[in-house]
Amino acid sequence: MFTKYLFLILTCIGGVISAYAQEPASSYPTKKELLNLISSQQLPAGEKINNLRMLGQYYMGEPNDSAAFYFNKGLLISKKEQDSFNAMRLYNRMALLQIYNEDDPAAIKYTDSAFSYANRNNQKHFASIAYSYQIQARANYYQELNDLALEKYLEANKYLLKDNQDPETKTFLAENYADLASLYLETDNKKTALVCINKSLNLSKPIEAFWEIGEAYEFLASYYFEEEDYDRARLYVDSSKTMYRRVDYQEGVQTLDKYLSDIYLKEKKYAEAIALYIPLLKNNKSLEVPYALVDDYLFISEVYTEKDEIQLATKYLDSAKIASLESTNLLHPINIGRQQAKIYKAQNNNKAAIQEFTTLLNSEAINDYVETEKYITKDLYELHEKNNNTAASLMYYKRYSKLKDSLEDALAENKFSVLKSEFNYNELNSKLESQEAQINFSKGEQKRLNERNFFIIGFIGLLAAFFIFSFFRQRSLSKVKRENLLAKQEVLNVKQKALDDVVAFKNKQITDFAIHISEKNDLLDKIKVRLKGIKVTNDSHKEVVQDTIHFINSDMDQNREKIQLYQQVSETTDSFRAKIDQLYTNLNEKEKKIATMLRLGQTSKQIALQLGISSASVDNYRYNLRKKMAIPKGESLKAFIKEI
Repeated sequence: MFTKYLFLILTCIGGVISAYAQEPASSYPTKKELLNLISSQQLPAGEKINNLRMLGQYYMGEPNDSAAFYFNKGLLISKKEQDSFNAMRLYNRMALLQIYNEDDPAAIKYTDSAFSYANRNNQKHFASIAYSYQIQARANYYQELNDLALEKYLEANKYLLKDNQDPETKTFLAENYADLASLYLETDNKKTALVCINKSLNLSKPIEAFWEIGEAYEFLASYYFEEEDYDRARLYVDSSKTMYRRVDYQEGVQTLDKYLSDIYLKEKKYAEAIALYIPLLKNNKSLEVPYALVDDYLFISEVYTEKDEIQLATKYLDSAKIASLESTNLLHPINIGRQQAKIYKAQNNNKAAIQEFTTLLNSEAINDYVETEKYITKDLYELHEKNNNTAASLMYYKRYSKLKDSLEDALAENKFSVLKSEFNYNELNSKLESQEAQINFSKGEQKRLNERNFFIIGFIGLLAAFFIFSFFRQRSLSKVKRENLLAKQEVLNVKQKALDDVVAFKNKQITDFAIHISEKNDLLDKIKVRLKGIKVTNDSHKEVVQDTIHFINSDMDQNREKIQLYQQVSETTDSFRAKIDQLYTNLNEKEKKIATMLRLGQTSKQIALQLGISSASVDNYRYNLRKKMAIPKGESLKAFIKEI
């Protein structure tokens, strides 16, 4: 009972997680908010598609067609916008919906549609391609095609390993390894199953993917339960519960409590098993889940049967019968009949037990549950043996042996099929990788050959053009050489005259400026003399006069510095400005001006005075110059500029 539906539980949980594995890590809007968003006419198409997909995911598992409606609506917009990435993701959601509806062939068809939009060379598509393969693997598993399921899981892994190994991809990969572990365990490849689950744990632990860690521990609990190592199984149950509590996954915690109850039953700790199970039964009653209630009542009935409290066992079995009337699970009537027969056996009413088991074997539903049929035939041959009915006992023993051998052969064949499928997949994948490497090498060689040929042809062409050009140039050079020299001389004369005019004009400007400053300084000097001659008795007035004289002195000093600056600027050539214009196109005019003043040896204070800005602003400009000119740390800015 502990492992019968483990794979189904893990893959359903993984399906819900994987549905969000390709989404951003931010918090999701509520259902109401999404409904308001998609009704907005101004919403861009991409955002509308994302909101429709998230809205469909909210309706997953509900008994209506709302999920399919919103997925299809998003799919129509994706096709209209030619958005292959979102079309692929929406087809995957539709496929997952069919898994929930137990329509596995339809799920595979939707994933095939997703593949038609996939670009296998685009890394953005890798996670969605892997998800399509994972859904196909689950559908194949539910159809008992384990070899095909394995191939699809391995294909999913291939694309996940090619993707960027961010936490999201590692989480998805950890889920896939957990699914592979369940598949290997199902086919009795225990060693490989443990390797896969350890890979899942190694991926999940560093990124603190608590949900995936919890699933891995749950798998290990199941594994050691089947190995009858109940102490280790209990430890892993506790570890898994701790992880599930961290992500507030209460359903998972309740499932683990059921597993723990199974362990207590195996250890014949009946009181502990019932004490743990009763709260779970009450919770399922409040949720009104018929299929869960049937399993709960049957388990408690089984515990009381082994405890030899037949009245209570019968009471809970009757409750299971009532709950099964609303359940669609075909295995429930069979399990109820088996439990009824166990109660008859506990009452030593072997005849009634035989009758109950025989009725179950004659039912049509038993044909779909060969494992259960095997256990019933075993019970029947043992009961007939107790009643000394040798013929009937032998008949059922032969039937039991045949079923047992058939199941073992099927398991061995399944195991071999899975191993063969894995071998074929690895061999094919190896060949494809080898072929791909050869193709890439051939392409590289062809590209290099083409480049070499182009280079040779181009070089020969350029060489021929050079000789032709040199020939005609040499012929015309003797004819036009004198004219060119005369023309160049004339151009140089014109440029020299223009430069002389510019220099003369600049010198005149500087001279006029110097005269103006000199006259201004003379005037300020006269004002200063007059101010000094004023006799002031009032202290406050005296302080004003002194401040004014100080201001005049400061202004006169600045004027002298300006004269020196302009004289220095006039003496600099235009080559420096031309060089920084050529080398540093990212400098603005202010920064170029400050670079020129630094080249002239001006201090930050002098530059601030001349430009009318603060020293702090000059320091900021100096910092920007260092950054934009990429000057190494520790090297002098002035020294660097002077070397230009």
